[in-house]
Amino acid sequence: MARKMLVIDDDQMVLSSCMRIFEAEGFYVVTTTGPEEGLSLVLDTYFDVILCDWMMPGLDGMEVITRLEDTSPGSAVVMISGYPSIERATEAMKRGAMDYVSKPFTPDEIIKAVNEAIHRKEAEEMRVIERFGALTKTGHISLPSIDEKILQALSDALDERRKLEARPSLETLSEPERLREMTYAVIDKFNGDKNNLIPILQALHSYAGYLSYESIGMIADELHMSEHEIFGTASFYAQFKFEKPGKHLIRCCTGTACFVGGGGVILEAVRSKLGIIPGQTTKDGLFSLERVACLGCCALAPVVTIDDEVYGQMSPAKLSRTIDKIYRNESKG
Repeated sequence: MARKMLVIDDDQMVLSSCMRIFEAEGFYVVTTTGPEEGLSLVLDTYFDVILCDWMMPGLDGMEVITRLEDTSPGSAVVMISGYPSIERATEAMKRGAMDYVSKPFTPDEIIKAVNEAIHRKEAEEMRVIERFGALTKTGHISLPSIDEKILQALSDALDERRKLEARPSLETLSEPERLREMTYAVIDKFNGDKNNLIPILQALHSYAGYLSYESIGMIADELHMSEHEIFGTASFYAQFKFEKPGKHLIRCCTGTACFVGGGGVILEAVRSKLGIIPGQTTKDGLFSLERVACLGCCALAPVVTIDDEVYGQMSPAKLSRTIDKIYRNESKG
């Protein structure tokens, strides 16, 4: 059976080129110039590969691939752009893309990008099956946590060394300076070995609560790897966050019971209220948002948790009032 491909791009020439190239490769190709139409097509048809332009009228490509994570998570997504950059490639992968290619592209370039995206998606699925067997009840892959004693020992050793060198303690440094010191200490702890990439990422994530782009760049330099490769590895695991976490964590359940009860509407209400998508933090650093597959409270659907408190039978209005109450309490403090 032929693989199915969807191409979303407002440039008719790109659509025609992709159709010609990939029909010759044995794909069944569907094209559209409208991002909204593309999102509706995936509701009726499963596509093995989706090519999506970065800049289009209406919804931009980043918003499209963010929504595709919800509606077509099994598809291998390739972002295409006439304005390529490392930042855009990283952001595309953060949103769920498997690869990134710049315009104008040759047939060989786009074919290679699609084949590699399919390979990465299939390899990702196989890793889940082979290495982890079953997912946890949240639908996320669980990594063993890093021993907090390791982090404390590293921190103590750094402080002792700074004391001997007559330099200020870690506590007196700014957050970026402390994180920089700890990043080098963690890399050194694991002998600068790229085979220890996951423990290195775990340690830094546990220390800071997230993986900063600066830390990823430092790891890339020290391990002689590309930032793209490190981010691609880290983004496979749901536990790794790439933005500093907010003071309050909102988790919206979109499991079957909650989804039927309006979980999708609740999630959209949070996104609209706070102006962030799952995985992001509000600019004031007060709220972070996560989407989970189950919170184990199906009888109370739809369910939202804020920090450690469970809110059942949630509605957009109730959620809005709860968030407003937290804002009021924070302003008093």
